[in-house]
Amino acid sequence: MGEVLVRFRIHGPKCSYELDGVADTGATFTKVPKEVTELVGIEKRYEVEVELADGRVISRGAGLADIEINNTRRPVLVTFSDENEKPLIGVTTLETLGLRVNPITRKLEPVRAIEYYV
Repeated sequence: MGEVLVRFRIHGPKCSYELDGVADTGATFTKVPKEVTELVGIEKRYEVEVELADGRVISRGAGLADIEINNTRRPVLVTFSDENEKPLIGVTTLETLGLRVNPITRKLEPVRAIEYYV
């Protein structure tokens, strides 16, 4: 499919910060460099295990932050990465913000939330 690049803003109690990341529909969480989470004031509240593309399982710190894409802002769980890792927008953030990846245009587009139980 190729990379879908996304400009997003992370909001914390101290300030907000704009980043460029990759929309990764294979990733559960949004991943942000630890130095950015420290800058905006996101505290580590959880430890989560994640499986990497090469099959390794690692533990990452995680915290709650507001993520904003295309003027829509919602609270999500973000994981903290080392500085040499690319920021990622995971599927839980995309769903929370009401967005999906269009593989043809390689852009994000709005999608309606689903609720089928009657």
